[in-house]
Amino acid sequence: MHSTDFAVLPCSKRSLPGACVHVLAGGKRVVFGAPAGMTLDMTQASLRNTDAVMLLSLRGEDIEGLDEMRNAAWRAGRESSLPVAGPSGTGDFLGLLNRAYEVSDALIYVEDRPAGGFDAALLALLPGDGEQVATVFDTGDLRISKFETGTDRAFYVVDYVDHTALIAGCGIELPDSVTDGIDLVLDCESNWPTADPVFVFRDGVVN
Repeated sequence: MHSTDFAVLPCSKRSLPGACVHVLAGGKRVVFGAPAGMTLDMTQASLRNTDAVMLLSLRGEDIEGLDEMRNAAWRAGRESSLPVAGPSGTGDFLGLLNRAYEVSDALIYVEDRPAGGFDAALLALLPGDGEQVATVFDTGDLRISKFETGTDRAFYVVDYVDHTALIAGCGIELPDSVTDGIDLVLDCESNWPTADPVFVFRDGVVN
């Protein structure tokens, strides 16, 4: 797999309680969904090098793995806070999680000295919290836009090299106008990848 590929990989080959995929594009790794067990099959390098997490909803099955990701990525040597986006209320949720782990963070920092330092344990809020439509991640060639649906849910449109993927969890009804021109749609009715990568763009080929 090359850094110029646009691919979607499962978070785990085992069954998880909620949707979860990694999107690799432009040399970045962004995780969509945070169910319990999301880190069980992730390598130390994947944990350390995850660039952001996008929450599909604030329901338990979609967020119960975020603290696992937070703590495992820090222990794996992550060097900065982990950026997170999600539906309105995500900022409050991240603040609660960070406060809940204050004592644990202090003990781990004193006893294990994670490579990234103390602040790398924290979850950081990406732009767009409270907005129905917002660009939450943008590197110039990779852009991720969040769309809220008036519930505690959100879906995302991922644009890279003139190709587009749409990622949505269950409980969202996507209007036809949203899916027009999309190369890959992952939603509640889709066959989400469970073993092999799904390529949106690979070496000049659209799948």
